[in-house]
Amino acid sequence: MTHTIKLQLKKRELYGTCRISGSKSISNRLLIMAFLGGRNVHFRNISKADDTRLLARSLKQIRICGSSQIPMILDARNAGTFYRFMTACLVTQKGLWHLTGTPRMMERPIGPLVDALHELGADIRYCDREGYPPINIRGCKLKKGRVNIDASKSSQFVSALMLIGPCMNTGLQIRWHGKMVSFPYVEMTRRLMREFGIDCRIRENVITVPYGFYEPREMHVEPDWSSASYWYQMVALSDRAEIALPGFIKESVQGDRACADIFDRLGVKTEFTTEGIVLRRKEEVTKELTFDFSGSPDLVPAVMATCAAKKVPATFKGVGHLRYKESDRIESLTRELAKVGASFKTSGDVVQMIPGNELPKGKEIVFETYADHRLVMALAPLVLELGQVAVENPEVVDKSYPEYWKDVERFGFADVEKN
Repeated sequence: MTHTIKLQLKKRELYGTCRISGSKSISNRLLIMAFLGGRNVHFRNISKADDTRLLARSLKQIRICGSSQIPMILDARNAGTFYRFMTACLVTQKGLWHLTGTPRMMERPIGPLVDALHELGADIRYCDREGYPPINIRGCKLKKGRVNIDASKSSQFVSALMLIGPCMNTGLQIRWHGKMVSFPYVEMTRRLMREFGIDCRIRENVITVPYGFYEPREMHVEPDWSSASYWYQMVALSDRAEIALPGFIKESVQGDRACADIFDRLGVKTEFTTEGIVLRRKEEVTKELTFDFSGSPDLVPAVMATCAAKKVPATFKGVGHLRYKESDRIESLTRELAKVGASFKTSGDVVQMIPGNELPKGKEIVFETYADHRLVMALAPLVLELGQVAVENPEVVDKSYPEYWKDVERFGFADVEKN
């Protein structure tokens, strides 16, 4: 049964403070490193996302079940980071593992990572379709210290290899080919590994990971910029707004820090303070937006929906790999934003959006969201322009931002009716 949330606009003003939990991307990397380092470490402000909770639980189970010769089933659901990081991690762990997920996960490619791990001597077998989940893994000692990988579909393949590199007696040299997508996430991995005592080097298309031991320590996880993008969107679509987001820093390791620069062109001023950031509505809005999202793909839903609502023609570059997310986000976004009059031209990894002349205000639009958390959170704020909207699958926000609806209701700009 599909659930729906209906939003009815009350006011186009937003004032207050919103506390967003830690970055999911940072949290997941820290958990893997702590596990590989054999330490139970407390991370302050760790992500409350379902994906992170699932990873934490699974790593505890692996510790318990690793010595058993009975295969352990690990269900990644539709968590891509979980699946990719765990594929590499389990190769280094003694035991038998069956790694599965949702039907959508079975459509998300894992082949480039499995090919690379095979090259290193891993024992991995496909259970169904070549190149896709589910897979069976038998933990073993990896021997070869050099590997090549196609990085054109996901930077997480590269990050997964980096994270297990210190576990190999020779260290690991990773050479990638193809256009690297989401490179800031690889740089995030490098910087976090250095925090735990492993100093990787990245030169051109080669990453060198030394042999060593992780030295996990307690640390504070900075808030999630991807989640902040929806508040930027709400400020952009308001008449007046001032929202404080505590904990955010200018020198963030997150590539989605770019949302401050992008939304500056869409009517949102960001002020960095000693407490975090303050978002304010401003009048100046660009007449046209062009941006390369290859380093920050998770921002596309919020930015694309904002441009459609504010009637800003936009060109989205470097977005081809969005077809492999929780939904085919190019197909999903273009289909749903057509409901507000936008039209699209797609060529390779570039999408051009032409907004409609008039928004369909005054009638309820029902947005399908394809069980994709980022579509839900990007389409709901359109109530600020349309007056009323309905959004399917509202519960999937738990995947990355479980407090999203509670925070929306607390700001009081719309009545929220759950069906």
